[in-house]
Amino acid sequence: MGNFLRIGSLLIVTAGALWLAMDRGGQTAWFVVYSLGFLWAYLGLVVWQWLGPVQVEALSGTGSCVRGERLEAGYAVRFARRPLLGTWIGLEIIWLHAVTEACLVMRDAVPAGRRREVVFRGRMTAPSRGVYAPDAVVVRAGDAFGLLRLERRLEEGAAALYVLPRPWAAAAAAAGEIGGRGDARPVEVPQVSGTRPYAPGDPLRRIHWRSSARTGDLRAKELEQPAAGRLLLVLDAAGGASSLGSAEAELKLEAAVEAAAGLAKQALELGRGVRLAVADGQGRVWEAQRRERLPELLRLLAAVPGSDDRPVGGLLLREAQQAAGGTVTLVTARADAQLPELLRRLPRGAAQVVYVHGPGAVSGAVHAWRRQLEACGCRVTLLTAPEPSPPKGAGVHAIAGA
Repeated sequence: MGNFLRIGSLLIVTAGALWLAMDRGGQTAWFVVYSLGFLWAYLGLVVWQWLGPVQVEALSGTGSCVRGERLEAGYAVRFARRPLLGTWIGLEIIWLHAVTEACLVMRDAVPAGRRREVVFRGRMTAPSRGVYAPDAVVVRAGDAFGLLRLERRLEEGAAALYVLPRPWAAAAAAAGEIGGRGDARPVEVPQVSGTRPYAPGDPLRRIHWRSSARTGDLRAKELEQPAAGRLLLVLDAAGGASSLGSAEAELKLEAAVEAAAGLAKQALELGRGVRLAVADGQGRVWEAQRRERLPELLRLLAAVPGSDDRPVGGLLLREAQQAAGGTVTLVTARADAQLPELLRRLPRGAAQVVYVHGPGAVSGAVHAWRRQLEACGCRVTLLTAPEPSPPKGAGVHAIAGA
């Protein structure tokens, strides 16, 4: 609407100047007409440039950060036609949290100059863990005189933002060497579970020569360590969604996720493999053998919604049966009353529990539940969730320009 008013006013002024010049003549009147003619030509070129293809692409380094650290976003807006001098380009991207619907907004405008590629960068402190999916991508442009306000909404171009859980080092230290000594070498020989592309730094003995000859590219062996050399981890992510629980339940879930991240990071740094199973209604399982894959694990944990409220016992039983003598570690933020009965069906020591409780003293019911687990030969570690940070939830958080 604003464009129509401004262009309509300019059209009336141009028509009046032209009538005055033709009716009364004079150098001043014709100078005004010629100046307005150049202005119309300039605006036409701005529109012509804007009608070409526009592309938005995420720059390297955009995509993830650990909760509490600075989240950086960088995007390049590319034009098929070189912009005119004096024009400006604006970019607005909106992300929505997959669960809480918290909103992240990146909005900035810069002079285009004569560049076909305009770069936008912004940073902010990430408000909460999770996946922020792109909801809207809007590119705007304007002329040097502020007469035109052009806008284009794109269907793609923005990448999802991952706010990763912060590995809880204190949780790993309190829980000790979960699942066995981390510095001990497994007695069993690791088995080849597949192949992957060769990466710089892999030893020559890891090259799978038969697959390399067949594919024409170097392939390395993907080894699966036996249970004694892996951390078998089950994360109970139930009951933590904002629609199901209180703020304390959400706080405990976040602490449980960060405790699982801390345990997995510790195991990978000690040279052990990690098998992570998440009880979030989807039963996702993820395995890693090298510390370089820690970011992938953190991304998986960032996407844990905590929206399923079913018992975790089924998943724990399945993982214990597949452990082949190893110990499965359950990280949970709720005292599941069915868990002691389940552990009686497993060999003694087949499972360990890391329980995260809220700030304050532990209730008598939790102590009774702990004694039941220990009577089944299960080691139980109690962890206190840290004090809550400022409240999270639906809201708007701006990503300031660099």
